[in-house]
Amino acid sequence: MLSSPASKSLALCPGASVGLALVFLGLAHLVWAVLPAPATMALMSEHGPVEGLNAALYVVAAFLIVAWRRPEDDWRLWVSLVVVMLAFAAREMDWHKAFTGTSVLKFSFFLRDGQPLHRVVAALVLGPVALACAHLVVRHGPRVLRGLRRGDPLAVTVLTFAVTLVVGKVADRAPAILAEEHGIVLGATVRAWQTAIEEVMELALAFLVALGAWQHRSRDPRA
Repeated sequence: MLSSPASKSLALCPGASVGLALVFLGLAHLVWAVLPAPATMALMSEHGPVEGLNAALYVVAAFLIVAWRRPEDDWRLWVSLVVVMLAFAAREMDWHKAFTGTSVLKFSFFLRDGQPLHRVVAALVLGPVALACAHLVVRHGPRVLRGLRRGDPLAVTVLTFAVTLVVGKVADRAPAILAEEHGIVLGATVRAWQTAIEEVMELALAFLVALGAWQHRSRDPRA
């Protein structure tokens, strides 16, 4: 298990997370190449099987963060990570717009679109998520930057997670931006390719979190 030589070798490999992300990128292209565009879109659609799997994997990742924490860990670290993972799962299940009919993740919701009561409830729900993200960035961001300079595997995994998240969000927003701002409407084949990249790279995020938790658990306590 975690203490096996193979597990520790993987945990100590700085390129493990990059390799994992590339595997998922290859998987996205494989799905797109093998399946017809309509089948790809059905597989990757809203409320489809991949999206449901994504939500479940974020919950699993939250469980692993707790299960693989170290006795000396600051409880604020793993609680913040769990809150963020559960927020990712809720976002994947569209809970951010299930109760109001519109997304509560937009500034416009709080500035003009949301009803007063809805704004208060949304702020109470999103407040802990914002605090968790702020804690991770402010308290642990500098540690990650220092780790990157020395090639720390966990720091590389954090960076890979961030890049993968950006890739997924860019793929998600690209069709709307191209259509609204440039009048470019993607064809069915290109749209299927974009959707496959978006959903499969989002699928990689939970695996990267699990890898990071594994690396953290396996590292030398003196590191």
